[in-house]
Amino acid sequence: MKKTLRFWILTLITFSMIAILSSSLFSSFIVTKKSLIENSLKQNEVYSLKLAQMSEEVFESMQANLEARKPDVIKHMDDPKELTNILDQLLISGKNFNSLSVIGNNGVAIATSPNIGIAGNKIDSAGVQEALLKKESIITTPYKAVTGRLVILISTPLFDDANNYLGMLNGTIYLQEDNFIQNILAEHFSEDGSYVFVVDKEGTLIYHPEKDRIGESVQKNMVVQSLMKKESGSIEVFNTQGEQFLAGFTYIPASEWGVVSQTPYESSLNPLNGIMFKVFFYSLPFVCLFFVLAFLLSERLASPLKKLALFTLDSQNEDTNLEKLKLSTWYFEAKQLTETIENYHKKQEETVADFKHQSLTDPLTGLKNRRYSELLFADLLEHHQLFSVIMIDIDHFKRVNDEFGHNAGDEVLKFLANKMQSTSTKKDVCIRLGGEEFIIILPGTLLQDTYMLAEKLRIEIETSIPPTKKKITISSGVAEHKITKESLSDLMQRVDEALYLAKSQGRNKTVISK
Repeated sequence: MKKTLRFWILTLITFSMIAILSSSLFSSFIVTKKSLIENSLKQNEVYSLKLAQMSEEVFESMQANLEARKPDVIKHMDDPKELTNILDQLLISGKNFNSLSVIGNNGVAIATSPNIGIAGNKIDSAGVQEALLKKESIITTPYKAVTGRLVILISTPLFDDANNYLGMLNGTIYLQEDNFIQNILAEHFSEDGSYVFVVDKEGTLIYHPEKDRIGESVQKNMVVQSLMKKESGSIEVFNTQGEQFLAGFTYIPASEWGVVSQTPYESSLNPLNGIMFKVFFYSLPFVCLFFVLAFLLSERLASPLKKLALFTLDSQNEDTNLEKLKLSTWYFEAKQLTETIENYHKKQEETVADFKHQSLTDPLTGLKNRRYSELLFADLLEHHQLFSVIMIDIDHFKRVNDEFGHNAGDEVLKFLANKMQSTSTKKDVCIRLGGEEFIIILPGTLLQDTYMLAEKLRIEIETSIPPTKKKITISSGVAEHKITKESLSDLMQRVDEALYLAKSQGRNKTVISK
């Protein structure tokens, strides 16, 4: 039995629908997968940068504490008891050292805090010998101390007024015990397998969630190799145990260490199945509707040829009347089929446009999201267009969540978003990067005008009544892109540093990046 026109029409439509749906799902799969990977890499890069900045600040503080007490130590080099008192005070005020010691130029320990039983003994450990040899401020690589601990030594030399070398003032960090590195990084382990680790300049683990791995050399890791070259960035990598990760890494100049934040590759793609299910679920009603329409219209579409076939069968009868065959309806039905297909494509395009809009919009505030900012930055850089950036952070936002709850916190975020949109111009783009971090991208706007807009927004927020009825303030960093010589990462680092400076200067400020 030969197949009818209606069968072939339905078959063609079926295959078309399967192809369109498959291509749509495949395209969505590829784009979403790429977006998830890029977002994970960027988040880890930013995360490692922030942790590196925190670590560097602690190092600078530790070295400053040692430098501040040098005059007192030099003054009492011949009084071990007084030196012990000084070290005890420094250990309490410094907070980040596990122990402190004063060692003479002959390598003999004069005083320690706490008392670990080495005072009066000559210290032959690698770190002490390195400090005696260099006679300068250093942060050593990990080594085994005389106490058997795996330690790092932060040392500053001691010279008298005649520039004679007297010895050194040392602070020690116990790597496999509680220390400031663990206090900063230990909380950053996630149930999805994400974690942070730190290596020194020789690729040795300084910190790792698995304490028994501290002191292990991981030089073969590609991320560690980049850090040993004093580089920062993000990369897909296999670690030394053969596991695939999406890693962001930052080099710390003060200590020559590197901080790595990484997420398992598979964990980063966990949302992918859910997203694809939603895409399919949202497309399914349109698919079902189209099949119903196709079923109903196929009969009318095949009707002219059917009438012609019946007329041919009856053509031998004398009573056959040609006027009864109204083939003109064929043209009308062809037009309806065209319009139906056009309507279907229009609906599909609207669906894709809606998905695209959702992928570029922050669902809470209605502002554009991080993905949109990446596309906008790429376009501005490609066309070498002048633009400026305002980076905004709500001061003490954690207190809002703690005091009023996360729902109130969300209302405050929406409040800020509305103020950003009402304050900025039509050409400016307001974006929520995540959490309480927002930026405004101002194409074609000079730095001074950008600063004035940031100040206007800051004052508007300060003088307005937020949803919590309790005053909130914002801090902002402002920067103008240097068209001829500046990368996007350099620009974002500058504006982030300006924001950090605004917060460190007391918050509720706008600081222009230099």
